Amino acid sequence: MTAYRRHHRKLLPCLAACGALTSPLIIAQTEPASGQELDWVDADQLTESQQKQLPAGCCGAFIDPYTAPADALPVEQTPISATAQSIQADGNRAFELHGGVRLEQGPRLLETESATLDQVSGEIVLDGNVTLRETGLLIRADNAQMSTTNEDASVDNARFVLHESRLNGSAGHLQKFGDRLLRMRHGDFTTCEPDNAFWRLKAKELTLYSDKNYGVAKNARLEVADIPVLYIPYLAFPIGDERQSGLLFPSFSQSTNNGVEYAQPFYWNIAPQLDATLTPSYMEKHGTLLDINVRHLSSFFSSELNASYLPDDRGGYDQQSDSAIASGELTEEEAYPHRGEDRWLLQLNQTGGAQSRLKTVIDYTDVSDVDYLRDITSGETDLEYAASIRKFGQVSYTGDHWNLGISANEVRYLNESAQQPYKELPHAFARGQYSLSDLQLSIDSHYSKFDLISYYQRPSHELVVGERLHTAVNLAWPTRWQWGYATPTVGVRDLRYQLEQAPIINTDSTPDPTINNRSPQLNAPQASLDLGMFFERWTQWGDTPLIQTLEPRLFYLYSEYVDHQALYNPLNDSNQALDFDTRLFQMDYNQLFRSTRFNGLDRLDDANQLSVGLTTRFISARTGEEHLALSLGQIYRFETPKVVLDPSAPSEAYSYRQSEYVGRISARASEHFRLSSDVVYDHRNNALTSASASVEYSDDSQRLVNLTYRYQRQTTDLALSADPDTDIVYNQRLNQLDVGAFIPLDGNWSLIGRSHYDFNFDLELDTFAGFEYNDCCYRVRLLWREWLNFDYNSGYDLESANSDDYDRGFFIDLQLKGLASISDRVGNLLRKTIPGYAEREDNLQ
Repeated sequence: MTAYRRHHRKLLPCLAACGALTSPLIIAQTEPASGQELDWVDADQLTESQQKQLPAGCCGAFIDPYTAPADALPVEQTPISATAQSIQADGNRAFELHGGVRLEQGPRLLETESATLDQVSGEIVLDGNVTLRETGLLIRADNAQMSTTNEDASVDNARFVLHESRLNGSAGHLQKFGDRLLRMRHGDFTTCEPDNAFWRLKAKELTLYSDKNYGVAKNARLEVADIPVLYIPYLAFPIGDERQSGLLFPSFSQSTNNGVEYAQPFYWNIAPQLDATLTPSYMEKHGTLLDINVRHLSSFFSSELNASYLPDDRGGYDQQSDSAIASGELTEEEAYPHRGEDRWLLQLNQTGGAQSRLKTVIDYTDVSDVDYLRDITSGETDLEYAASIRKFGQVSYTGDHWNLGISANEVRYLNESAQQPYKELPHAFARGQYSLSDLQLSIDSHYSKFDLISYYQRPSHELVVGERLHTAVNLAWPTRWQWGYATPTVGVRDLRYQLEQAPIINTDSTPDPTINNRSPQLNAPQASLDLGMFFERWTQWGDTPLIQTLEPRLFYLYSEYVDHQALYNPLNDSNQALDFDTRLFQMDYNQLFRSTRFNGLDRLDDANQLSVGLTTRFISARTGEEHLALSLGQIYRFETPKVVLDPSAPSEAYSYRQSEYVGRISARASEHFRLSSDVVYDHRNNALTSASASVEYSDDSQRLVNLTYRYQRQTTDLALSADPDTDIVYNQRLNQLDVGAFIPLDGNWSLIGRSHYDFNFDLELDTFAGFEYNDCCYRVRLLWREWLNFDYNSGYDLESANSDDYDRGFFIDLQLKGLASISDRVGNLLRKTIPGYAEREDNLQ
């Protein structure tokens, strides 16, 4: 055996000897490699472009210093280039390299203290401080064995990192098969930074499928802060954006109503366009719930199905009910009416035809009982988010001139006393638009059939059901100039019914046999003139040049009065005024320029009025951005409107010859600060009728602050009637303030808070406070919350609320980045209650 020192002149015999190798060995002289153990680079040492690519909360990144040559051929087609301090050759069979060994072969780089190359078997044996590099992969080990004819490798005591996915870990023994598969025995991994792993998954057997972006762990345990918290016999997990079937991490929670909860989801990646998540959940005080979520996406439809089933409910716990039992107000059976029952939820959402003229919409939700959402999803819904559920479906077609469709709609109120009597099945519509030279012809026709909804519990002998056809035909002449516009419109509206007595329920009363009119018909001509002008002037705010506009607008509306007596007493004098789906619009600035005051089609309202509005805007002369808009207006009625919803309870505000003053403010004081407000002022009573104001702040540091104030002087609630046959107007005010904030602090900490307060009844409706810690490895959100767990069946009488109506608790979300999210209850709450939080989360993805 001949020994060679590292010297340029004595390398020539080695080149000749290595020419007999299957893969030729070319040796060159280079300096030894250096760098961090796992290529970790702190954030302050990254380039500006690398810092912008850092995920939220990260303090550094794994940066791959090795880039394979762009023209590199596969390993089996590439000769080996080698450097070493000394080389020993054993004839033409094997070569031993010692001291600073560096081997390059196509896309692969090897570094070690010593290496043996066998030309017969094509094997390379590396020993001592082994480094294996391929694009996006680094493996360090004590020793390794690999082949010169492929990219397979076998290493002992390995440390590895996948740069792109940030996955790093170790293994007692690691096998690499090409660029597709890493298989480890007694291995572990994390996505945390080196030497600071908050969480780590350890497994007896661990396999990473790099080409499919997922991994499988067998006999695994999860350690958080070096404490074992979970044993998992089998786990499939993603290491990229690809979806993979397998067990997801379970969720844990605790609530007053449900007790301890444990949910174990299983994800099933059925097909590229179809997946499902099955989640059995154990609830200490209710039993075992099975939940399924199925998603389907195709070129035409986007569908999502949710279904839950709870057999033999144990009844749960409710402090209100227990207090009522203790006081003797309720029996246990009355307090827990669903004990022993099977309970369920079914929800389907679908949209179709995004790129087609034919479109479909399905929004279908049904529950076994009105208390299901309150009992089973306690703490996840607020009283303003789930007051009703809906069954709605629609198919429509949009042509060049016509929009045609048919739909069905049924709304079930979870407060049974608020249930409205009618469902609409079917509803068909036809909307047409034609241009006739400078004229525009529009036709809007709606046919509906109204039946009594099965959930209606009040006596029905005063109600009617039947069919309605409403048609409006309008001819407009829109004309625009640079300085203004004018749009005269003439039209006619026609309203026809075919009525019959509603089925008699919940009463022994019999309807009046006298029939006034089964088929009332009403029609009325209508005309309007919409005039507007634009004036501009240059002005300045500090050093900012602005354009101020002045935009007066006049809207004259005439609609002929037609006698509605046939609708006020539709079949007989004992019937209620016919009202299938109609309400008065809430007065605001937009209402000045609408051609009707009714939201619905059961009235042909009369009008002889002039609306006057004035808007001024301040617009940046440099960017065209609107900084401030102020609007003020009023309606002048030349005749008092006669058409009302119910002649026994006319709206006082619409009888004024001059309407309330309405105003609107929209401001963007800076890039981060926005303000909007609507005000309605009653000049007759010198009092606010309604007011709302919203102040939003958001900046590049992801700070979110929102303040919303709502005031309504009078609210009408049909559900609170002591007499179910009478509609009562309650003169109570809505007077509420809602403040929410998400404020990042220095480092990785953020504060979270919300207060939703009712000044009328001096009640906190929902209050929570907590914090979030977010780094590159994990995110945890801790929240304390106190909220009014409102009973939908008791109505909205907040005056009777007391301490028994509140739930209180702590909630924790823990997300292990790169592995799974254990829970997202806090995140869902923040998306609902803090404007801008959902967009923030999307931007951080």
